[in-house]
Amino acid sequence: MHRTIWPLALILIPVLALTACAPAPLPPDPAAQASDLTVDQVLARHVAARGGEQRLAGIQSVRMTGKLVFAGTATNPLIVSIAPGRYLRRLELGSGAVIKAVDGPTSWEIGPQSGIFRPTRMVNEDAARFRHLADPQGALVNPQAKGNKVEVVGKLPWQGSQVYKLKVTFPDGQVNHFYLDAKTFLPVRTVSTIYLPQIDRETGLEILYEDFRDVGGVKWPFKETFTAPAARIKQITSWDKIEVNPPLDQTAFKEPLI
Repeated sequence: MHRTIWPLALILIPVLALTACAPAPLPPDPAAQASDLTVDQVLARHVAARGGEQRLAGIQSVRMTGKLVFAGTATNPLIVSIAPGRYLRRLELGSGAVIKAVDGPTSWEIGPQSGIFRPTRMVNEDAARFRHLADPQGALVNPQAKGNKVEVVGKLPWQGSQVYKLKVTFPDGQVNHFYLDAKTFLPVRTVSTIYLPQIDRETGLEILYEDFRDVGGVKWPFKETFTAPAARIKQITSWDKIEVNPPLDQTAFKEPLI
């Protein structure tokens, strides 16, 4: 049985309470045209745009420090640490720290504002999502070795430009869509799903990526805008600092014994 809590799969906070009406979907994409590049060509250009295969393959850990901007107000610092198969996201709120963590096959969370005061196993939908994020290189880097199946859906217009839409199927069967700018081959958008306990279903989650900067020879987006219409969510993560291959305390990913 699912726990009845607000969804915090990405530390997202609903703007308005859900109503009895059906969840609003994300707007549909324009019709895609056939791609002029193969999936291998698109991936090769994406890897080159981000910094090259050698630099990306060398990424074994990432730490991002920033702020969550919600309703025009920046919260206390938000810290995300990532290593292969491990993910830790910590946001300090007035009611206490909100934590989402993956440590290999184990996943756990703490969320005082949701009534989760002790480390508790994530619901399966959240755990799956965070396992996809437990990859410091990204799902499009060496996908075959990671068991990620990538397909080119096509080429379509996006905000006055053109993008390549990629379908990524993870080993657990979950599907995300990645949108790469047709000129820069950097990601501008991803579309996945977020689980809403109130209606016991998953609904669309869109993330927009902006403000790419070079860190250690690799391009990273320093601004991420999250939108989930069914949960009345729209908020921004603004990263102040991104560190590549910092030493991470591996014990921090483990579920505390409280």
